[in-house]
Amino acid sequence: MSYILVCDDEKIISMSLQRVLTRAGYEVKVANHGTEAIRALNDGKAPDMVFLDLLMPEIGGAEVLDFIRKKAPDAKVMMMTAYGDTSVRENLMARGATKVLHKPFDDITKIPDLVREFLN
Repeated sequence: MSYILVCDDEKIISMSLQRVLTRAGYEVKVANHGTEAIRALNDGKAPDMVFLDLLMPEIGGAEVLDFIRKKAPDAKVMMMTAYGDTSVRENLMARGATKVLHKPFDDITKIPDLVREFLN
């Protein structure tokens, strides 16, 4: 079973992702900000995929992305942001993001299809 870490300070987003991914058969852990994400990465097994918000309190998503690339270099990282201009997307991709997703999602029920696409 693939393990997915979801990190977003908007609880409606993180809980919705957790619900749809758990129903699709994935093991999911939620972190509500960057510090919790780093703690989860240090304390547990490496995730197969991370859904990571760009703007969060304490430690931002770009810094967490840098940490993931060192700690779990094989993890697929789906950055999430409502601020998706081209320079932001290019910077995140250059730092090692697998994909940049725009929030809010058009259809969150399609997220498991995206996961299967990148993990299979």
